[in-house]
Order: sequence, then C-alpha cells, then structure tokens
Amino acid sequence: MAMPEPHRMQTHWALENLIKASVHCVDTRDYLAFGALFALDGRLYRPTSPEPIVGPEAIAKAYAQTPPNRFNRHLVTNVLITNLTADRATVQSYVLLFSTEDAAAVAQPFGAPVARALVGEFADQCMLTPDGWRLHERRAAFTLNMNPMPATGVA
Repeated sequence: MAMPEPHRMQTHWALENLIKASVHCVDTRDYLAFGALFALDGRLYRPTSPEPIVGPEAIAKAYAQTPPNRFNRHLVTNVLITNLTADRATVQSYVLLFSTEDAAAVAQPFGAPVARALVGEFADQCMLTPDGWRLHERRAAFTLNMNPMPATGVA
C-alpha cells in the first residue's frame, strides 16, 4: 500500500533534514550530536578506511580526532530518496567538501584559504527508530578532487 502523500512529504523532509543535520554537526564540531544521528548499531564507512565505525559513541569518538586547526564546510546537494517504506529508506546525495588547515584565518574578512576541495557522495540507509529517523549505514566516498593534476606527458 502506498504511503499517503502528506506523510510521504513529511518523511522526505525528515530524511533530507537528517542528512543536512549530519554535515552541520560535523562542520560545527558537535560530534556527540553527529553520533546521535546514527542508530544504536549504525555503521559509518569513511572514505579513508574499508572498516566501519559502529555505534554512536564510536562514531563521535572517531570524529573528535579531527585536528583542531581544521575547518570544514560540507555542502549537500542532489538528495535522492528511494526505497521508501514506513520505517526504511535509501538516501543518496552529493557532497562538496571545502576545508582549511588554518582555522584561525576563518575570522578574516575573506575567510581562510581552501586547502582541500573535494566532491563526494553519501550512500545512506536510514531507519525509523523511537527517536525518529536515524542513519543505519553511511558509506561516504570521494569521487573528484579539485587539486591540480600532475602533467602526465599524454595529450
């Protein structure tokens, strides 16, 4: 049976807000709140490791290791929600990540110089819990970087 349209729209909003909240928490260094967006058995696969980080506490602890001089901004776009049921959903989105290793310079009138500019994506499996929608699995990957490519000598 199809989900009634008003409920489907509310669910889409809640899921998109979950994805936006996740990057906001990371960008504002609220790693406990970021971890709390995951289900109790939630898994996070970072682009830099094939092994998942499991559970809200472990996820928060891993992200708390972010160097203090790093300043990130994630921009999320092209959010696509599929396989929606009453308590499960797949959410795919693209991510632009800009970061600097000079967080102190962020307060300058024109901000800090960008050290990394990456294009990536999130492949999220979400589930409805008693606390609302949560990430059950996130697979984050980088697909493009904006660093100059070295010359290869091939035209």
